[in-house]
Amino acid sequence: MRLTNNEKGYSLLLTMFVFILFTVLAMALLTATLTGSKRNQTSEHNIQAQELAMMGIDHLTNQINKDLKAKIPENGIDKVAFKKELEKVLITYQSNPVQKSLSTGAYKTKIYSGELYEENNNQKAKVVIESKGTVNGKVKTIKATVVFGAQTTLDDLKYTVSSYISGSCKKYEKIPTGNTSPCIDGEGNLFLHGGVEITGDIKVDRHLVTANHGYARYNYWGSAVDKWIPSVYPRIKATEGNKNPQIVLGGNIYTFSPEGSYNTHINMTNFENVNNEKRPCRLIQWFLGLCKKPGSTKANYTNVTDHLENAFLIKGNDRAPVIVQKQQTVEDIKIEEMKSSFKFNQSSQGVPSPSEYNGLLGLGILFSFDYYKEKDLSNSNVYANGKTTRALSREKNELYFFGNNKFGRFSTDGDLIIRNESGETTTTNFKNGAYIGENLEIGKLGWLESNLNPNTFEEVQLDGPIYVNGDVHIEGIRGEFNSIMYVNGSVTIEDSVINGLNNGSLIIFAKGDINIHNISINKDTPSKIKGFFYSEKDIEIYGVGSNIKIEGGISARRVVLNAIRGSANIGYLKDYFEPSTSQPSKNSRLQIIYDPEIMNTYSNLKAREPMVMSVDEPTIIERKVD
Repeated sequence: MRLTNNEKGYSLLLTMFVFILFTVLAMALLTATLTGSKRNQTSEHNIQAQELAMMGIDHLTNQINKDLKAKIPENGIDKVAFKKELEKVLITYQSNPVQKSLSTGAYKTKIYSGELYEENNNQKAKVVIESKGTVNGKVKTIKATVVFGAQTTLDDLKYTVSSYISGSCKKYEKIPTGNTSPCIDGEGNLFLHGGVEITGDIKVDRHLVTANHGYARYNYWGSAVDKWIPSVYPRIKATEGNKNPQIVLGGNIYTFSPEGSYNTHINMTNFENVNNEKRPCRLIQWFLGLCKKPGSTKANYTNVTDHLENAFLIKGNDRAPVIVQKQQTVEDIKIEEMKSSFKFNQSSQGVPSPSEYNGLLGLGILFSFDYYKEKDLSNSNVYANGKTTRALSREKNELYFFGNNKFGRFSTDGDLIIRNESGETTTTNFKNGAYIGENLEIGKLGWLESNLNPNTFEEVQLDGPIYVNGDVHIEGIRGEFNSIMYVNGSVTIEDSVINGLNNGSLIIFAKGDINIHNISINKDTPSKIKGFFYSEKDIEIYGVGSNIKIEGGISARRVVLNAIRGSANIGYLKDYFEPSTSQPSKNSRLQIIYDPEIMNTYSNLKAREPMVMSVDEPTIIERKVD
């Protein structure tokens, strides 16, 4: 009986102990759960507050950028005025935060501090934006450093040579509209004929065609010469620090056996379905060096996309180019839209009366003309038109520059002709830009076909940004340039020696064709041009008799480059070109070398333009969470 009672007592005691134990554990678990829930809720509030703070950063950044864009009118805004507007916008959001309440919380964002500075002569602002996000009493603060400023760079300047398909042509080829094709012959193709030498990367939207002959086109004493000159295949070199040069390729790579019409060849767009039957080598073709031996056969176009070593000259430690896949974009360069930022007239603000700066009327033997000579108007906005009666021709609206002339801004509705009459160097400086309403002519045009002696050329220097509403023709000069030109027409540079002015550059954006030939002809020392040439149509450059080194790049819808390596001497009775067998060890007469500073050069020259036309997208360079 006592044993039974003892057992019941122990059972009760054990039951109570277990009950108490589980109660304690349950309470501990409940406490932990409640604590964890509270901690999770606090963490969630912190995360939400941080996200709201970031929303505030994005809000104010986009708002500032929108305000800056709104400050730039259709005709642009000058640099000084843009700087003032930039300051006003920053001050506004320093004292007037943007704030917003949402269902989850709220944010309040303002400019904490700002610093104005210039980068490559372009106005910039480094701004620290402070944003506070609040959720249920929890506050998170983020400080982000954002850079605002004027637009400066172009994607086209990233390649040494590029041929592109325009947006209108891509659209037409994808969905034919039934209207006249907006495409040009050979659009998207790059033709490298003979010993061209390129250092840097290449972008080709369609096909790349190489040949071991360069094509020569020149006049000497009234005799026209057009012929293929035996050479070697082009050479592509990597820039310093890179192993292989790269080709961004949209189509295929072909080698070409030079037969038939040159113009028919470069006007071809596609080669996949070309009648490519092998043709016999005739005796006359063998004699001219156009094929290996009589009776042999050679296809006109051979696809070597999988064997690039067959398309290029490989020297020493060179490596064959490699094909890479990168996003191919066409960034429109708004040439015609730039007109409004350069053009002004007599009624424009800040333009003095013509009587304050007008040129003199000079009388020649055969014609009369208006001209400027030895004028220093570097602090003036000069609007001027000239009247010229050329012998046996109608009266034209054109103005001549002689000697040394300096202008702040300059505008004329007619032609501008820059000549050297004295034998001394003619210098023209446009401090903040010039507008030429029709054509720009530099040098003595037309009669030099029979005289390629540089000692007879005129010495001309040109400095400053220019918009030309017509064509540009440069001929018969020993010229030095530091200029960016927007050209609504075509550009011809011929029979000249061209170099940079004080290590300056020549950058040309043209809506029409660009043709460069007979530059430093017959010379072993090349014309050295730091710059960039861009065309909305065709670029054709000759380095057979010419000798040209371009440090920068070229870009067009179709690019045709012709060259040989070694010496050349074009004469009245006899021509000499370096034999193809010795060319591999010689320097190319057309070298195009990528210049990593070309973007800065472009920015520096663009900064001298009279107007700011657009702004950069803002860039966040740092974030800190407090």
